[in-house]
Amino acid sequence: MINDPIQDKDTLEIEALKAADDFTALGKKIQELFRMPQSLCKQRGDCCRIATFKGTLSHDEIIRLANSDEEDAPNAKDFLSLFYPYECQEDVQTIAPVFYQKVREAEPGATFFKCRYLSDDGRCQVHEDRPTGCRVYPFPHKNTIYHPGCGFEKRGQENWKKIQDISQFFEQRLDELTRIVDGTEMLLDQTEPTP
Repeated sequence: MINDPIQDKDTLEIEALKAADDFTALGKKIQELFRMPQSLCKQRGDCCRIATFKGTLSHDEIIRLANSDEEDAPNAKDFLSLFYPYECQEDVQTIAPVFYQKVREAEPGATFFKCRYLSDDGRCQVHEDRPTGCRVYPFPHKNTIYHPGCGFEKRGQENWKKIQDISQFFEQRLDELTRIVDGTEMLLDQTEPTP
C-alpha cells in the first residue's frame, strides 16, 4: 500500500482511465510520470559528481550512440558535452562505494562520469542555464540507479511501476484488438464466395 496521497491519487486515476479505455489520457499520464518533481532533490550534487548514462553504458558505447542515427543520439551528445569520464574509474569506489557497487553489479563495464560544471562545493555553476537533461533528471526507468539517500528514488521506482502498468495495459489491449482483427479477417475469408 502506498502512503503518499499523490501516489494514491495517481493509482486511482490510472485505474479509472484504464476502465474508460482512455488511451490518450493514459499516454499523457505516462509523460507526467516521467517528470519528477524537482522539489524532491536534496541538492547534494551526488548525481553530478558521479553519473552514468542510461544506467550502465560505457564511454565507448555512448560515443557510438552519439554518432549514430538512433533516437537517443542527441541525448548522448548532450551528455558528453556536460560530462567527462573519470580518469581512474576505481576512484569512484572511494568517493561513492555503495553507488559504485550497485552500478558494477548491474554492468561491470559501465563508465562513471563527472559534470564539468560542478563546483568543488557540489553546486552547479550553470544552474540557472542548465541543459534540459539536467532540468528533467532523473528519469524513472528500470535501469536508473540512484545514489543512497536520493530524494527521487522512492518516487522514481513507484512511477516506473505505474508506467509499466500502463504499458502492459496498452499491450493487452493491442493483443485483444489484433485477435479481433484476425478473427474478422478469418470470417471474411470464410464468407467470400468461391469462384
